[in-house]
Amino acid sequence: MPANTITVSTSPTVLIGSSSSTTTDYLAAILESWRYQIEVARNGTDALARIDSVSPPSIALLDLDLASPSAAEVVWEVRRRQEQRRTWNILLSDRPSKDRLRAALQCGSDDYFVFTAGAIDFDYNELKLRIRVAERVLALTNRVQKQSAELRYHVTHDGLTGLWNREALLSLIFQETDRVQRMKTSLSLMLLDLDDFSRINHDYGYETGDRVLIELANRFRRQLRSYDLIGRCGEDEFLLALPGCDLENAVLLADRIREFILARPFAVDHEATTLNASFGVAISRGRSPLVVLREAERALAEAKLAGKNCVRGRAPGAYGQEPLLALGAASLTSDAD
Repeated sequence: MPANTITVSTSPTVLIGSSSSTTTDYLAAILESWRYQIEVARNGTDALARIDSVSPPSIALLDLDLASPSAAEVVWEVRRRQEQRRTWNILLSDRPSKDRLRAALQCGSDDYFVFTAGAIDFDYNELKLRIRVAERVLALTNRVQKQSAELRYHVTHDGLTGLWNREALLSLIFQETDRVQRMKTSLSLMLLDLDDFSRINHDYGYETGDRVLIELANRFRRQLRSYDLIGRCGEDEFLLALPGCDLENAVLLADRIREFILARPFAVDHEATTLNASFGVAISRGRSPLVVLREAERALAEAKLAGKNCVRGRAPGAYGQEPLLALGAASLTSDAD
Protein backbone atom coordinates (compact mmCIF):
# COMPACT_ATOMS: atom_id res chain seq x y z
CA MET A 1 0.00 0.00 0.00
CA PRO A 2 1.41 3.43 -0.90
CA ALA A 3 2.71 5.47 2.06
CA ASN A 4 0.36 8.38 1.39
CA THR A 5 -2.81 6.26 1.41
CA ILE A 6 -5.26 7.21 4.18
CA THR A 7 -6.26 4.58 6.69
CA VAL A 8 -9.34 5.32 8.78
CA SER A 9 -9.67 3.12 11.86
CA THR A 10 -12.90 2.12 13.59
CA SER A 11 -12.05 4.56 16.40
CA PRO A 12 -10.53 7.59 14.68
CA THR A 13 -8.12 9.86 16.48
CA VAL A 14 -9.41 13.41 16.95
CA LEU A 15 -6.95 16.25 17.55
CA ILE A 16 -8.27 19.18 19.59
CA GLY A 17 -6.25 22.31 18.94
CA SER A 18 -6.97 25.09 21.43
CA SER A 19 -5.09 27.18 23.95
CA SER A 20 -8.15 27.11 26.21
CA SER A 21 -8.16 24.32 28.80
CA THR A 22 -11.90 24.79 29.20
CA THR A 23 -12.45 24.10 25.50
CA THR A 24 -10.09 21.12 25.28
CA ASP A 25 -11.41 19.50 28.50
CA TYR A 26 -15.04 19.99 27.46
CA LEU A 27 -14.57 18.58 23.96
CA ALA A 28 -12.36 15.74 25.16
CA ALA A 29 -15.01 14.61 27.65
CA ILE A 30 -17.68 14.59 24.94
CA LEU A 31 -15.58 12.80 22.34
CA GLU A 32 -14.25 10.22 24.78
CA SER A 33 -17.82 9.38 25.73
CA TRP A 34 -18.35 8.64 22.02
CA ARG A 35 -15.24 6.37 22.16
CA TYR A 36 -12.91 8.53 20.07
CA GLN A 37 -9.19 8.67 20.78
CA ILE A 38 -8.18 12.20 21.80
CA GLU A 39 -5.01 14.24 21.34
CA VAL A 40 -4.51 17.88 22.36
CA ALA A 41 -2.38 20.64 20.84
CA ARG A 42 -2.04 23.91 22.78
CA ASN A 43 -0.61 25.98 19.91
CA GLY A 44 -0.53 26.09 16.14
CA THR A 45 3.02 24.78 15.87
CA ASP A 46 2.14 21.56 17.73
CA ALA A 47 -1.10 21.17 15.79
CA LEU A 48 0.68 21.56 12.43
CA ALA A 49 3.41 19.09 13.40
CA ARG A 50 0.83 16.51 14.43
CA ILE A 51 -1.38 16.90 11.33
CA ASP A 52 1.64 16.79 9.02
CA SER A 53 3.15 13.74 10.71
CA VAL A 54 3.49 10.23 9.25
CA SER A 55 0.40 9.01 11.14
CA PRO A 56 -1.84 12.07 11.42
CA PRO A 57 -5.16 12.23 13.28
CA SER A 58 -8.24 11.49 11.21
CA ILE A 59 -10.03 14.65 12.34
CA ALA A 60 -8.74 17.95 13.74
CA LEU A 61 -10.95 20.39 15.68
CA LEU A 62 -9.03 23.67 15.60
CA ASP A 63 -10.05 26.72 17.60
CA LEU A 64 -9.87 29.86 15.46
CA ASP A 65 -8.29 31.59 18.46
CA LEU A 66 -5.35 29.17 18.27
CA ALA A 67 -2.07 31.06 17.83
CA SER A 68 1.56 30.61 16.76
CA PRO A 69 0.52 30.09 13.96
CA SER A 70 -3.24 30.61 13.77
CA ALA A 71 -5.67 27.78 13.06
CA ALA A 72 -6.40 29.20 9.59
CA GLU A 73 -2.65 29.33 8.85
CA VAL A 74 -2.28 25.72 10.03
CA VAL A 75 -5.00 24.54 7.65
CA TRP A 76 -3.58 26.54 4.76
CA GLU A 77 -0.08 25.18 5.35
CA VAL A 78 -1.36 21.59 5.52
CA ARG A 79 -3.18 22.06 2.22
CA ARG A 80 0.02 23.46 0.67
CA ARG A 81 2.21 20.60 1.86
CA GLN A 82 -0.04 17.60 1.33
CA GLU A 83 -0.99 16.39 -2.14
CA GLN A 84 -3.76 14.21 -0.72
CA ARG A 85 -6.10 14.90 2.18
CA ARG A 86 -5.15 12.88 5.26
CA THR A 87 -6.94 14.85 8.01
CA TRP A 88 -10.42 16.39 8.02
CA ASN A 89 -10.05 19.89 9.49
CA ILE A 90 -12.95 21.55 11.31
CA LEU A 91 -12.45 25.14 12.48
CA LEU A 92 -14.23 26.12 15.70
CA SER A 93 -15.50 29.55 16.62
CA ASP A 94 -17.10 30.67 19.88
CA ARG A 95 -19.32 33.16 18.05
CA PRO A 96 -20.92 33.50 14.60
CA SER A 97 -18.97 35.95 12.47
CA LYS A 98 -18.81 36.63 8.74
CA ASP A 99 -15.11 37.46 9.01
CA ARG A 100 -14.36 34.16 10.75
CA LEU A 101 -16.45 32.22 8.24
CA ARG A 102 -14.59 33.96 5.41
CA ALA A 103 -11.26 33.04 7.01
CA ALA A 104 -12.34 29.39 7.20
CA LEU A 105 -13.33 29.38 3.55
CA GLN A 106 -10.17 31.10 2.36
CA CYS A 107 -7.77 28.77 4.14
CA GLY A 108 -9.49 25.64 2.76
CA SER A 109 -11.05 24.30 5.94
CA ASP A 110 -13.28 21.26 5.45
CA ASP A 111 -15.92 22.48 7.89
CA TYR A 112 -16.80 25.34 10.25
CA PHE A 113 -18.62 24.94 13.54
CA VAL A 114 -19.81 27.54 16.06
CA PHE A 115 -19.09 26.19 19.52
CA THR A 116 -18.90 27.58 23.05
CA ALA A 117 -17.74 25.29 25.83
CA GLY A 118 -20.45 24.77 28.43
CA ALA A 119 -23.13 26.65 26.50
CA ILE A 120 -26.66 25.68 27.55
CA ASP A 121 -27.89 25.52 23.96
CA PHE A 122 -24.94 23.43 22.72
CA ASP A 123 -26.19 20.79 20.27
CA TYR A 124 -24.25 17.55 20.84
CA ASN A 125 -26.01 15.86 17.92
CA GLU A 126 -24.83 18.50 15.45
CA LEU A 127 -21.21 17.99 16.48
CA LYS A 128 -21.61 14.24 16.26
CA LEU A 129 -23.17 14.62 12.79
CA ARG A 130 -20.25 16.77 11.60
CA ILE A 131 -17.75 14.16 12.81
CA ARG A 132 -19.68 11.26 11.29
CA VAL A 133 -19.77 13.08 7.95
CA ALA A 134 -16.01 13.56 8.24
CA GLU A 135 -15.55 9.82 8.85
CA ARG A 136 -17.65 8.89 5.82
CA VAL A 137 -15.83 11.33 3.54
CA LEU A 138 -12.42 10.10 4.73
CA ALA A 139 -13.46 6.47 4.20
CA LEU A 140 -14.63 7.28 0.68
CA THR A 141 -11.45 9.27 -0.03
CA ASN A 142 -9.36 6.39 1.24
CA ARG A 143 -11.16 3.94 -1.02
CA VAL A 144 -10.80 6.17 -4.08
CA GLN A 145 -7.11 6.79 -3.42
CA LYS A 146 -6.46 3.09 -2.91
CA GLN A 147 -8.20 2.24 -6.18
CA SER A 148 -6.24 4.97 -7.97
CA ALA A 149 -2.97 3.63 -6.57
CA GLU A 150 -3.88 0.09 -7.67
CA LEU A 151 -4.78 1.38 -11.14
CA ARG A 152 -1.47 3.24 -11.44
CA TYR A 153 0.35 0.09 -10.36
CA HIS A 154 -1.39 -2.10 -12.95
CA VAL A 155 -0.79 0.47 -15.69
CA THR A 156 2.97 0.57 -15.01
CA HIS A 157 3.76 -3.01 -13.92
CA ASP A 158 3.74 -6.42 -15.55
CA GLY A 159 0.71 -8.35 -14.34
CA LEU A 160 2.58 -11.63 -13.83
CA THR A 161 5.96 -10.74 -12.32
CA GLY A 162 5.22 -7.33 -10.79
CA LEU A 163 8.25 -5.87 -12.57
CA TRP A 164 8.00 -2.63 -14.58
CA ASN A 165 6.36 -3.05 -17.95
CA ARG A 166 8.12 -1.86 -21.10
CA GLU A 167 6.38 1.50 -21.42
CA ALA A 168 6.90 2.47 -17.77
CA LEU A 169 10.52 1.32 -17.79
CA LEU A 170 11.34 3.30 -20.93
CA SER A 171 9.86 6.40 -19.30
CA LEU A 172 12.09 5.86 -16.26
CA ILE A 173 15.11 5.30 -18.50
CA PHE A 174 14.49 8.63 -20.23
CA GLN A 175 14.41 10.30 -16.80
CA GLU A 176 17.61 8.52 -15.78
CA THR A 177 19.27 9.60 -19.04
CA ASP A 178 18.48 13.22 -18.20
CA ARG A 179 20.24 12.73 -14.88
CA VAL A 180 23.22 11.12 -16.63
CA GLN A 181 23.52 14.16 -18.89
CA ARG A 182 23.44 16.53 -15.92
CA MET A 183 25.71 14.57 -13.57
CA LYS A 184 28.06 13.03 -16.17
CA THR A 185 27.59 9.57 -14.67
CA SER A 186 27.30 6.12 -16.24
CA LEU A 187 24.20 4.24 -17.32
CA SER A 188 24.12 0.85 -19.03
CA LEU A 189 21.18 -0.99 -20.56
CA MET A 190 21.01 -4.78 -20.52
CA LEU A 191 18.65 -6.98 -22.52
CA LEU A 192 18.20 -10.53 -21.27
CA ASP A 193 16.40 -13.15 -23.35
CA LEU A 194 15.83 -16.62 -21.89
CA ASP A 195 17.11 -19.34 -24.22
CA ASP A 196 14.58 -21.97 -25.32
CA PHE A 197 12.12 -21.00 -22.59
CA SER A 198 9.28 -22.23 -24.77
CA ARG A 199 10.27 -25.82 -23.97
CA ILE A 200 9.23 -25.32 -20.35
CA ASN A 201 5.82 -24.09 -21.47
CA HIS A 202 5.60 -26.94 -23.97
CA ASP A 203 6.79 -29.73 -21.65
CA TYR A 204 5.22 -28.59 -18.36
CA GLY A 205 2.48 -26.14 -19.30
CA TYR A 206 2.12 -22.36 -19.19
CA GLU A 207 1.18 -22.33 -15.50
CA THR A 208 4.52 -23.89 -14.61
CA GLY A 209 6.29 -21.46 -16.93
CA ASP A 210 4.56 -18.57 -15.15
CA ARG A 211 5.77 -19.84 -11.77
CA VAL A 212 9.34 -19.98 -13.07
CA LEU A 213 9.10 -16.38 -14.32
CA ILE A 214 7.72 -15.22 -10.97
CA GLU A 215 10.59 -16.91 -9.13
CA LEU A 216 13.08 -15.37 -11.56
CA ALA A 217 11.64 -11.91 -10.89
CA ASN A 218 11.99 -12.51 -7.13
CA ARG A 219 15.62 -13.49 -7.59
CA PHE A 220 16.27 -10.29 -9.51
CA ARG A 221 14.78 -8.24 -6.66
CA ARG A 222 16.99 -9.96 -4.10
CA GLN A 223 20.22 -9.76 -6.08
CA LEU A 224 20.12 -6.41 -7.86
CA ARG A 225 20.73 -3.02 -6.26
CA SER A 226 17.69 -1.17 -4.94
CA TYR A 227 18.08 1.59 -7.55
CA ASP A 228 18.57 -0.73 -10.54
CA LEU A 229 15.56 -0.73 -12.87
CA ILE A 230 14.22 -3.96 -14.36
CA GLY A 231 11.17 -4.66 -16.46
CA ARG A 232 9.61 -7.47 -18.45
CA CYS A 233 9.51 -6.57 -22.15
CA GLY A 234 8.16 -9.81 -23.62
CA GLU A 235 7.20 -13.31 -22.62
CA ASP A 236 10.79 -14.25 -21.73
CA GLU A 237 12.69 -11.01 -22.31
CA PHE A 238 13.79 -8.55 -19.64
CA LEU A 239 15.34 -5.08 -19.79
CA LEU A 240 17.61 -3.71 -17.06
CA ALA A 241 18.83 -0.14 -16.58
CA LEU A 242 21.94 0.09 -14.39
CA PRO A 243 22.68 3.61 -13.07
CA GLY A 244 26.31 4.28 -12.22
CA CYS A 245 27.45 1.15 -14.07
CA ASP A 246 29.88 1.41 -16.98
CA LEU A 247 29.94 -1.06 -19.86
CA GLU A 248 32.68 -3.27 -18.48
CA ASN A 249 30.98 -3.69 -15.11
CA ALA A 250 27.60 -4.18 -16.78
CA VAL A 251 29.05 -7.08 -18.79
CA LEU A 252 30.50 -8.55 -15.60
CA LEU A 253 27.12 -8.19 -13.90
CA ALA A 254 25.40 -9.90 -16.83
CA ASP A 255 27.77 -12.83 -16.51
CA ARG A 256 27.08 -13.05 -12.75
CA ILE A 257 23.34 -13.05 -13.46
CA ARG A 258 23.91 -15.83 -15.99
CA GLU A 259 25.85 -17.89 -13.47
CA PHE A 260 24.28 -17.16 -10.10
CA ILE A 261 20.64 -16.27 -10.81
CA LEU A 262 19.78 -18.40 -13.83
CA ALA A 263 22.02 -21.40 -13.14
CA ARG A 264 20.46 -22.05 -9.72
CA PRO A 265 17.82 -24.78 -10.10
CA PHE A 266 14.16 -23.86 -10.51
CA ALA A 267 11.51 -26.24 -9.19
CA VAL A 268 9.48 -27.59 -12.12
CA ASP A 269 6.84 -30.23 -11.31
CA HIS A 270 8.91 -32.15 -8.72
CA GLU A 271 12.00 -31.74 -10.86
CA ALA A 272 14.76 -29.16 -11.00
CA THR A 273 15.87 -27.29 -14.08
CA THR A 274 18.16 -24.39 -14.80
CA LEU A 275 17.71 -21.55 -17.26
CA ASN A 276 20.09 -20.19 -19.85
CA ALA A 277 19.92 -16.69 -21.28
CA SER A 278 21.57 -14.53 -23.88
CA PHE A 279 22.55 -10.97 -22.95
CA GLY A 280 23.06 -7.78 -24.92
CA VAL A 281 24.62 -4.78 -23.16
CA ALA A 282 25.12 -1.17 -24.28
CA ILE A 283 26.17 2.05 -22.56
CA SER A 284 24.22 5.30 -22.59
CA ARG A 285 26.71 8.16 -22.13
CA GLY A 286 23.69 10.45 -22.19
CA ARG A 287 22.57 9.40 -25.68
CA SER A 288 18.96 8.73 -26.61
CA PRO A 289 17.67 5.58 -24.86
CA LEU A 290 16.20 4.44 -28.18
CA VAL A 291 19.64 4.49 -29.79
CA VAL A 292 21.21 2.67 -26.85
CA LEU A 293 18.40 0.13 -26.82
CA ARG A 294 18.99 -0.65 -30.50
CA GLU A 295 22.66 -1.27 -29.72
CA ALA A 296 21.67 -3.63 -26.89
CA GLU A 297 19.32 -5.44 -29.28
CA ARG A 298 22.16 -5.89 -31.80
CA ALA A 299 24.42 -7.18 -29.05
CA LEU A 300 21.69 -9.61 -27.97
CA ALA A 301 21.35 -10.85 -31.56
CA GLU A 302 25.12 -11.45 -31.62
CA ALA A 303 24.85 -13.46 -28.40
CA LYS A 304 22.16 -15.62 -29.97
CA LEU A 305 24.28 -16.18 -33.11
CA ALA A 306 27.30 -17.05 -30.95
CA GLY A 307 25.48 -20.07 -29.55
CA LYS A 308 23.30 -18.54 -26.79
CA ASN A 309 24.00 -18.62 -23.02
CA CYS A 310 26.53 -15.81 -23.32
CA VAL A 311 26.97 -12.05 -23.02
CA ARG A 312 27.78 -9.54 -25.73
CA GLY A 313 28.36 -5.85 -25.11
CA ARG A 314 28.57 -3.01 -27.62
CA ALA A 315 30.48 0.23 -27.14
CA PRO A 316 30.28 3.21 -29.54
CA GLY A 317 33.40 3.20 -31.71
CA ALA A 318 34.96 1.97 -34.91
CA TYR A 319 33.64 -1.29 -36.25
CA GLY A 320 36.01 -4.25 -36.21
CA GLN A 321 38.02 -3.44 -33.09
CA GLU A 322 39.28 -6.35 -31.04
CA PRO A 323 37.12 -7.32 -28.03
CA LEU A 324 37.88 -5.06 -25.07
CA LEU A 325 37.00 -7.77 -22.58
CA ALA A 326 36.76 -11.54 -22.64
CA LEU A 327 35.43 -13.38 -19.61
CA GLY A 328 34.31 -16.94 -20.05
CA ALA A 329 31.11 -16.81 -22.07
CA ALA A 330 31.13 -12.99 -21.95
CA SER A 331 32.81 -10.74 -24.47
CA LEU A 332 32.74 -7.11 -25.44
CA THR A 333 32.75 -5.83 -29.03
CA SER A 334 32.75 -2.35 -30.50
CA ASP A 335 30.70 -0.96 -33.39
CA ALA A 336 29.94 2.37 -34.97
CA ASP A 337 26.53 3.97 -34.41
